[in-house]
Amino acid sequence: MKTNPVQVLILGGGYVSVWAYRSLARKLRTELRRGDVQITVVCPLTGHAYHGWTAETLTDILRVESQVSPLAELMPQATLLTGRAVAVNTPSKTVQVQLAGGQEQWLTYDHLLLGMGTTDSLTIDGSRELGYQIKDRDAFHRTHDALYELVQRAARMPARQAQQMLRVNVAGAGFTGVELATNVAEYLQLLVKEHDTLRHVSPTVRLIHSGAHVLPALGNTCQRLVGYAERTIDAYGIQRIANRRLARITAIGAQLDDGTVLESTMTITTVGQQRLELPGTEAFQRDAQNRIQTNSYQQLLDHPTIWGGGDACLVPRIGHQEGSPSNALWAIKHGESAGRNIARAIRQQSLKPFRFRGMGETASLGVGKAILELYGVQATGWLAWTIRLLFFHYFIPSRRVMRSSINDWLFLFTKRQRIGLWLRKQPRPEQATHDLALTTPRLDRAA
Repeated sequence: MKTNPVQVLILGGGYVSVWAYRSLARKLRTELRRGDVQITVVCPLTGHAYHGWTAETLTDILRVESQVSPLAELMPQATLLTGRAVAVNTPSKTVQVQLAGGQEQWLTYDHLLLGMGTTDSLTIDGSRELGYQIKDRDAFHRTHDALYELVQRAARMPARQAQQMLRVNVAGAGFTGVELATNVAEYLQLLVKEHDTLRHVSPTVRLIHSGAHVLPALGNTCQRLVGYAERTIDAYGIQRIANRRLARITAIGAQLDDGTVLESTMTITTVGQQRLELPGTEAFQRDAQNRIQTNSYQQLLDHPTIWGGGDACLVPRIGHQEGSPSNALWAIKHGESAGRNIARAIRQQSLKPFRFRGMGETASLGVGKAILELYGVQATGWLAWTIRLLFFHYFIPSRRVMRSSINDWLFLFTKRQRIGLWLRKQPRPEQATHDLALTTPRLDRAA
């Protein structure tokens, strides 16, 4: 008599979920083919967003479709449900899900993987109504469109008003904030050159951060990289507002913790992350940052059939007390490890602890400008930028989307144009698609 299949339920469509699925599909190839194991993925989006390209997509070097991989393509053997988890019942091993159409249903699991990640923190007063963010997809598109429209509006104004219009604040000087500030400055300087009316106007970009220096996560061992980053920031003309915190966002700009008001049209926040706390998970052990704690096998404490990783969880890191960092590479490795251990648990094999020690850090500061620390070796400029470009393409989960990304970069270097800007200027979407096929160097034609 055939037994019921083992149900693996994955929440989220980010790095943890995608790479956990890959491990499961590889380790349980036979069980999936026979129907002994079933994988269900619940995600409010239908695509996986590759956040490594956030700054490049925001500034029109890449198209949005060169950043997003369809989950149906990445997880062909999984049942995909477009919706979101709204409650967890651990005694009955069920999760309540609200589907995109509004229907609700309860899903049963034998193994549950929490891969929901985080969303933009909106705790700063005014950030929800007047601020701009980039992590959530709707917020990203709003910021993307607002940056471009900012220059178009300024081009229709007298020079004095245009100068006042083209003022942007970026709050937070971690990797995301530094990447955004430098790439946005480069983008705005490029856009104003397209308008004769802005010939004598210089955009103002400010970087607000609470410490004395940017990129505090690099620590004392990478001061060469911090110095390069700060010199690059200064070369763009970005104003560094150090030792200050963003207190609130108002209709006229950003108010700092000392009462200073920086008048601006846009304030982009990259400070903090917000973690979802589902009903039914209140008893899960969490740290001060609200991360769910796991053991070294990535099982939740006291819940051996619930697994976690990525930004939402605190996964132990060998030789460190603070746990794994919150970034894409660590989330990928969490997913790989969690998927392997779930497969081993299903096969009743011994689990293996998470042992990834890290590779390094990198950030793009504009085209041809980057910092890189790889296994202790530090690099800057074109060398760091090129290595970053290669590594990031390697980790794009969809080969088709990877080729699309490479095509966009080839467009930049062969046409001397950003493909996103080029598309904005096309009269009709169907004509733009046709022209793009004729003018863009295509790797996939030779593949």
